[in-house]
Amino acid sequence: MTKEKAIQFPPPAPQGYPVRYERQLALKGGQEVFLRPILPTDGPLIVDLFHRMSPQSIYLRFLRQLHAFPEDMVHRFTHVDYHSAAALVAVIEEDGKNAIIGVGRYGQDPDGDTADLGVAVRDDWQHFGLGKSLLAGIVGIAKDCGISRFTGMMASRNFVMMQTLRELGYNVTYSYQQGFFHVDIRA
Repeated sequence: MTKEKAIQFPPPAPQGYPVRYERQLALKGGQEVFLRPILPTDGPLIVDLFHRMSPQSIYLRFLRQLHAFPEDMVHRFTHVDYHSAAALVAVIEEDGKNAIIGVGRYGQDPDGDTADLGVAVRDDWQHFGLGKSLLAGIVGIAKDCGISRFTGMMASRNFVMMQTLRELGYNVTYSYQQGFFHVDIRA
């Protein structure tokens, strides 16, 4: 991995963009990344992130193999209201351009009591603590919005996520359902 420099730039912020969540993050190994809420204009960067992830990382995130990132998902992931749905992205400058190397997101369920939670990190940036920071950051944003319970499905072999949830001290319950874990997280 080459030494990329962490970037910070003024985003074309939409109404309600929570600038208070922008920050520099130093990772294990000394790399720095810029964390910020996602923007509607991040679609191409999210697609690039997807194409730079291994099939295993894609499966662990989406619980199925995807060979392309559908446009409706790109739109849903990048057009958030920063309250009932939000995402935190890790941005670096790479080859003279911005690149998203990780994302943590939540989306509140229609019942309003829980939210779905997801984290993805580009394979060459895994094992530096970025996923843990993204997870803690997005859970913090959700808690600021009154959300403290998360539910969802997780691959039964996603040991890294299980360890990360344990290290963050969340109260987690797993139940095995149809080859996956149904996860209930209270932060």
